[in-house]
Amino acid sequence: MSERKQGGCLCGNVRYEVTVPEPHYNMCHCDMCRKWSAGPYMSVHCAGDDVTWINDTGLRWFRSSKWAERGFCSTCGSSLFYRLANQPEMMLIISVDSLDDASGITLQRHIYADHQPDRYAFADDTPRVTEAELLKEFGLEPGDG
Repeated sequence: MSERKQGGCLCGNVRYEVTVPEPHYNMCHCDMCRKWSAGPYMSVHCAGDDVTWINDTGLRWFRSSKWAERGFCSTCGSSLFYRLANQPEMMLIISVDSLDDASGITLQRHIYADHQPDRYAFADDTPRVTEAELLKEFGLEPGDG
């Protein structure tokens, strides 16, 4: 069941509206996402061309790997988005905590579970996907990033 939601950064210089197609989020434990968000990155996936920008004056993108870009607010520094660099319309991954109302969105799976540090653990029984398993889903090889 898809639902239209609004969200944005801390200061309001990035505001968006998006259709969230599935009420689920992934929790990424890869090194880049943990540095990007100061912890595991919890995100919902949607079509990249299904975002309506209410305010994008503060939105900036930087290339974080061979295939990906990350979007943030240049004013307040909020970490907001992840997308495929060469196909931005294909998929936009949005920080679940940037949504104004994330109620009803539940954890679907942990990704890069083999990168999760020993210093934290989650008491849930959701599937855990390794780096190799996730890259295979996208037709990529370890080290491509």
